[in-house]
Parts: sequence; C-alpha cells; structure tokens
Amino acid sequence: MEDLPVGIYIVDQGRRIRFWNRGAESITGHLSHDVVGHVPEDVVQPCDRRGNRLSGEQRPVAMTLAQRQPQQCSAFYLHKNGHRVAVRIRTRPILEHGDAIRGVTVLFEEAYVCREEASGAPMCGCLDPATGIPSRRLTRAVLKECMAAMEESHSGFGLLRIRVLGLDQFRAKHGPQSVEPFLRTAAQTLRNSLDAENFLGCWEENEFLAVLNSASPMMVAMTADILWNLLSHSEVLWWGDRFLVVAEVAYSVATAGRDLESLLREMKPAHSSGTAKAAALGPANYSGPMRG
Repeated sequence: MEDLPVGIYIVDQGRRIRFWNRGAESITGHLSHDVVGHVPEDVVQPCDRRGNRLSGEQRPVAMTLAQRQPQQCSAFYLHKNGHRVAVRIRTRPILEHGDAIRGVTVLFEEAYVCREEASGAPMCGCLDPATGIPSRRLTRAVLKECMAAMEESHSGFGLLRIRVLGLDQFRAKHGPQSVEPFLRTAAQTLRNSLDAENFLGCWEENEFLAVLNSASPMMVAMTADILWNLLSHSEVLWWGDRFLVVAEVAYSVATAGRDLESLLREMKPAHSSGTAKAAALGPANYSGPMRG
C-alpha cells in the first residue's frame, strides 16, 4: 500500500488517521508524520463543486463507519499549498470477526489531468514559469486556432476570463515576488477543476483564459460559477499566515461570425462573482492576515 500510485489512508473507529501512504503525500502535499493522528476532514477539508464543505452523510468515511458498506464519491481536497485538487474517493470498512468495525480504508486518486499530461506531448518552452500553465503567447495561438476551426465547422466554444483580485496592493506591501503564490495557487485550482479536453492558459497580468469544449450557454455559465466557488475556497500560505484567493470570473460563448475582441469585451460575470469583493476576505481587501 505504501508504494501504490494512488492515495491510501486508514482511519480508526474514532476517524483518526493511522496510515498515510506516499501516494496520499504526493496528491495532497501533506506528509505522513504531519497528518497521522488527525481527522482527515481537518487535513484536506473536502468540498463539493460549489465550494461547500462535506459534512454528515456527505463524508464517505462517516457513512462507511455508520453503514459498514463501501462508499464512493468525488470531491475537491485542499492541497497543502492551498489549491484545490479534484479527487475520486472509494472507501471500504475494516471488519473484525463478528462484523465489528475497526476502521476504514480510503483510496483516492486525482480525477482530472491537465491537457499536457493527457496528450503525452510536453510543451517545453511554452509554459509560464510562475504558474506552470501555457504562456500568453501559446494561449493566443490556441485561441486563433479555435476561432479558425469554429468558422470552418460552425461549432462554437465557451470562453472564460479569470482575474485574481487585489494583487497590486499585496505586491506594494510585500514585494513583487509575493503575488506569485496567489497566481500559482489559482492556476493549480483551475487546472485541477477543468476536464482534460478544456484549455487553460495565461492572459493579461493576473489573468487566465479557459477555452471550454462546450458551447452551451448554460454549461459555460455553470462552469464559470463552479470555478469561482473553488477559487474562493483556495488559500495561500505566506510567511505563516493564510490568505484566501479572491477572483472574478466572466464568460462568453463563441459562435461563427464573432471576433475575439467582441468576445472579450462582452463577457458576462459569473453568477457569484458580483459578491466576491464584498463577501470574501483576502488580498483584494487586505487589512491583515487571515489565520487558518
């Protein structure tokens, strides 16, 4: 179990972690000696696609302990570095003679892989060094290709523009390198939240663009809202203090006859984005650290 290429951990009857393999360390960033003895929900803080923390019967470990039956679900774990990771979770009860339950074995693996990993084609030299995702130059090339293909096939695509807020103030206070963790965390959360057939790349300063395979206005709007929620539940550790990522997400649907400039100019805000500045504490309205 230690060397299997998936995350595995074992909890006892009190839901305390007793075993945490190398796969779990790799996926979550949390080392075994840091998590053994803790409740898993306190470590990885699982949430759904809306950013809601799993509780009660939504938690597969609690359900397995109660029902003594295997369970499976999908969730988003909080990586030690602050970004969200989409995972598939399967649980199995550990039973003694007489069906007394001793604990639960949990197996989890990443649900999504980035386009580079899925295609097997490395993009060396085309990745932004700060975030590890395609550079603005490559993003422009991909958009140009998508626009040309759309005119030929008359099949549209969704376009999302994501902007991390408040970094100018944070940079002024803490120096130019201080904003890189926010951009890196946002990029990792976005990449882990999008299916492999979708594209994510850098755009303007503090901004990303995502090209979605779907041209359904409802699906594009829903994806924009989901990404905003997951970004709002990501965080950055900076010199011992934790700060929430604050972002805004806008979307549009590309159809034949439209140009890129009009698509970017006429984007609609995601449903929840209008409340981002008022509802979330983070670098956008930074007034001090938010402690975890």
